[in-house]
Amino acid sequence: MDYDPNFDQMRLDQLATQCLAGSTAQGQVVFLSDSEDNRLDVSTWLVDEEDRAGFKASGFQGYLLELLDTLLVDRWQHRQPNASQGVVYIEQGTLRLEWLSRDEAEKQRGR
Repeated sequence: MDYDPNFDQMRLDQLATQCLAGSTAQGQVVFLSDSEDNRLDVSTWLVDEEDRAGFKASGFQGYLLELLDTLLVDRWQHRQPNASQGVVYIEQGTLRLEWLSRDEAEKQRGR
């Protein structure tokens, strides 16, 4: 199966509709993989603590982490650039993903 560049955003849009309708939360989730099979190893949530608690309680946090794991593996299997790290922007009920270089991901994490 060929790589679908629209798949990532389509799945994020579905998740946002399911979990973030009416949300005013804003922030970022920086994620990366260090494993040989490109599974999600690290996520850094740069969001307000109250929003983070709401994400956990609603299940959104777990769903997003599962989705990111799937997207990492898919991107790696299709040999796409920057397949091991990126950032999800949370912007008032919407989600947007940007795949980053390792250096950029580390900068976003504040390291």
